Amino acid sequence: MSKKVDFFIVGAAKAGTTSLYHFLAQHPEVHMSPIKEPNYFADDIDLAALRPEVQSRMKLLNIPDWLRGDMKNHIHRAFIRDPRQYEALFRFGEAAHVRGEASASYLYSITAAKNIAAYNASAKIIMVLRNPVERAYSHYLMDQRMAVTDLSFEEALAVDAAQQPKSWGSTSLYLELGCYSRQVQRYLESFPKENILILLHEELKNNTTNTLRRVFSFLQVDDTVEIATGEAHNTAAVPRNTLVKKLIGVNWFRVTVRRALKKTFLKKFIKNTLFTKAQGEKLSPETAKRLRNYFRDDIAALERLLQTDLSAWQQPR
Repeated sequence: MSKKVDFFIVGAAKAGTTSLYHFLAQHPEVHMSPIKEPNYFADDIDLAALRPEVQSRMKLLNIPDWLRGDMKNHIHRAFIRDPRQYEALFRFGEAAHVRGEASASYLYSITAAKNIAAYNASAKIIMVLRNPVERAYSHYLMDQRMAVTDLSFEEALAVDAAQQPKSWGSTSLYLELGCYSRQVQRYLESFPKENILILLHEELKNNTTNTLRRVFSFLQVDDTVEIATGEAHNTAAVPRNTLVKKLIGVNWFRVTVRRALKKTFLKKFIKNTLFTKAQGEKLSPETAKRLRNYFRDDIAALERLLQTDLSAWQQPR
């Protein structure tokens, strides 16, 4: 590979990184990895500890053969370990002004920040942070959609908290992924401050156009390019019924659905057929209060670290 990957969206999980990935992929000067989350620099992910259904799903993807093709059928997540395979992800992006990828594991990973810095000390880092209580609940809804759990949120929190050892992909890490202060600190220690852009989920969701202009300016690409921002990606939804929930738990069916969702003309139909918006799933005020208390000290530490006001995260919704 003649040049390094220029920028990395490092997380947080369930904070809008998938939407940001798709917005950036529309920019004519930007090439995004056709695997949205290659997870290459998070080498502390124990692949042997991944949930069995995740391991079998990765085998169904057949990454070596896919990499030899045109890679037009994008993949959401894989675990690339071979540097030649990682380089192959960007072989169609040599002419792009900047090239990037978006692995949400990189924020939680203890090793990713240093690994990225060792690979490209001039890399630019983008983070999207979300109210950790809302992030945890959105993560739970995703787990429901993917048939990872059929427990209530409170039950799922308790089960996840009790699971050991804690590691990316083997447990959901509902609480751990929202403790941002030490995660952000690792990047501040590894990269110049001017090479790090930290966004809030609310900014990306509610003021998308202006937030994208900030991102484009940060990446030094044309910030006047118009991006289609009408469709949200990877939003909270739940299976319509028990049968759909069981089908989604079958790996070959899940992979087939994901591939079909890449096809624009099928995407809306399949989503509406299999899933419904999680509007009826409400976070109880009591659980929300308990979680706000849990995250209080870490939010205060993050406020000091970033010199910004995050008091809105401590307000009842």
